[in-house]
Amino acid sequence: MAGLPHGNGVLPMAMDVAREDDVARVLDEIARRFGRLDVLVNNAGIKSAEPLLNGNSEKIERTIQINSVAVLRSSKLVVDRFMKAKGGRIVNVGSSLSSQGAVFNYQAGGADYCLSKAIVHDLTKLLAYECAPLKINVNAIAPGIIDTPMHGRPREETEARHSGRIPLGRVGLPENIAGLAVFLASPAASYMTGQILHVNGGMLMNG
Repeated sequence: MAGLPHGNGVLPMAMDVAREDDVARVLDEIARRFGRLDVLVNNAGIKSAEPLLNGNSEKIERTIQINSVAVLRSSKLVVDRFMKAKGGRIVNVGSSLSSQGAVFNYQAGGADYCLSKAIVHDLTKLLAYECAPLKINVNAIAPGIIDTPMHGRPREETEARHSGRIPLGRVGLPENIAGLAVFLASPAASYMTGQILHVNGGMLMNG
């Protein structure tokens, strides 16, 4: 990384994941500057709280577009452009509680958000199957309650509301998710694909 022209090899760029032409623009720049892309992390998302039967249709469709459709769109573009010949890794970000269904809406968002994250989990498995012959591993991280600006409140308030339901007694931090993403992108995870890995402090235990 030291030989790259940007500090620590990091090149920040902004894009609208709901627009294919904007995603393609960023991929063009990646190709120009770096020549390759080995790992895609689909982490863009918005929070919404719309019911499905009488919610705002435009808001519901936007949630699905950004949280779900963009994952497929970005993955297809990256596979076609960078990974089809040499393989790679795709890491999607779903949701531990929301993806389980509306029973968790009271703490995990609206039905449209739950639906969007359930789609991400199924999409991860379907892509993993289709990408396996291309030597592309596709997995998903399913975060629980993580202290991010999406909550719109201080961490202390979030913990006061939820820590009683979390066996580890605290909400998660962004680095708890980032570390798993690094692992999934590493050689140590070379025999993992199609997996949904929950990081929620024990709030939901699968298996």
